[in-house]
Amino acid sequence: MSRLSRLLTLVALVALVIASGARAAHTSAEMSTPAAGGGATLLLIEHADLVTEIDLGEPGASVGDMLVWGPNALYDDANANDTGATTQGTCIAFNAASDCLAAETILFPDGSTLEFQGIERASGAPSARTIVGGSGRYLGVSGTMTALPSADLTLWTKTIEIAPPPGRP
Repeated sequence: MSRLSRLLTLVALVALVIASGARAAHTSAEMSTPAAGGGATLLLIEHADLVTEIDLGEPGASVGDMLVWGPNALYDDANANDTGATTQGTCIAFNAASDCLAAETILFPDGSTLEFQGIERASGAPSARTIVGGSGRYLGVSGTMTALPSADLTLWTKTIEIAPPPGRP
């Protein structure tokens, strides 16, 4: 496949992720918000049903390869109930081991979002990401997320520690 075809495929996939993720904004499930004067912890389980690997460099694992996922459903901490929130993102390999730079968005049923960036290790080790933005009820928050994959990479336990924005009670 030519480089232009691969680029167009990538653009189409990213557009699909963004457009289809918006459907979660119309569901009614509610998520925690930072408590008055303090933070909040969200524990969500991602069902990694929609994952696409894109081989952009030399055949096989190489720098620049991409992983695109979502919209994937996020379940409650018991992995029993779909929360109505979804996750979608991209990961771009920065070495031949396929460790990658991750950018992830969680879209909540009310339309609020949390945006994350960080490094994901290809070894299946837990990864740490930083909240780099948010909207709606998460506007101005900061915090971190730890993502721990199951052995088969089909479930990801996401523990999100949220701090309220400065000056917000």
